[in-house]
Amino acid sequence: MENSKSSYVKIINEICAEEGIKLSSYSYDWAFCLRKDQKRAFILGYQFGLNPSSVQQVCNDKNIASEVLKEEDIPSVYHACFMAPSMLQYTGGKGSWKALLAELEKGTLVCKDNYGTGGNLVFKVRTQAELEKAASDIYKSSEAMAVCRYEDIQSEYRLVVLDGEIRLAFSKIRPSLTGDGVSTVGKLLAEAIAKGQIHSFLVPNEVELSKVPEKGKTYLLNWKHNLGQGASALTLSIPDLEEELVSLVKKTAKALGIRFASIDMIKTEAGWKVLEVNAGVMMEHFASSGEKQYITAKAIYRDAILKMFEG
Repeated sequence: MENSKSSYVKIINEICAEEGIKLSSYSYDWAFCLRKDQKRAFILGYQFGLNPSSVQQVCNDKNIASEVLKEEDIPSVYHACFMAPSMLQYTGGKGSWKALLAELEKGTLVCKDNYGTGGNLVFKVRTQAELEKAASDIYKSSEAMAVCRYEDIQSEYRLVVLDGEIRLAFSKIRPSLTGDGVSTVGKLLAEAIAKGQIHSFLVPNEVELSKVPEKGKTYLLNWKHNLGQGASALTLSIPDLEEELVSLVKKTAKALGIRFASIDMIKTEAGWKVLEVNAGVMMEHFASSGEKQYITAKAIYRDAILKMFEG
């Protein structure tokens, strides 16, 4: 989708018009300059002018962010950093394969672009061949690969935080099929696509099309929880969130010194953990899923914009 046609750009334009803010757009609506009362503020992508640039970079680096949270004793998914071969001159030149294979022997890994978003260049790795393929693909466009242990996730939530207050919480529901004990995944999937329940372009290649799920059993189509990978958002009541979850989210924002962020949390058998912290607050898929969601996202972005002109 073109930036200019996105819900996000529409929201930015509406807010500025309603608040008497002069808006200039650059680079195909990827950057904006906002002017009001002799003050000027910028939005770049999904980065608002509320977080220091160094904090943005720390949060966008999966390894560094997890190191900070580890130091603060905040339960989180640790992401180790493995630099591309072209960067060995900065890391001592010892290489990474021995350490990577040692980690793989302990169990399934997840390999990611250390700076990536949206579930792109994220691979579940169980074998050396899969590890080599993941590393090759990631290093084609990134100088660093983040590696973490694969977690058996019971629930994944995204929480949007603005100045220490949780403004939005939703669970990410992965696309799935329900078995009838007779039909293959391929047949169930074809029926779901024909009914418009699932988009064919969001179905990953590893789906077991010949498998016959038991009657009443849920078959998940994707191990990833990203909205851009087919998951849907179920809005949650903030007052009803678990105290442990709320506490961890607020501690995470404080530890990283970030004012405006979306924080991804996962629940496992061990309890709640921080998965990732996003300094860029993207609510495109959420805002596009319904009128109520659009209004919610707009209210959050409005407050973020107005805060840029305070002080």
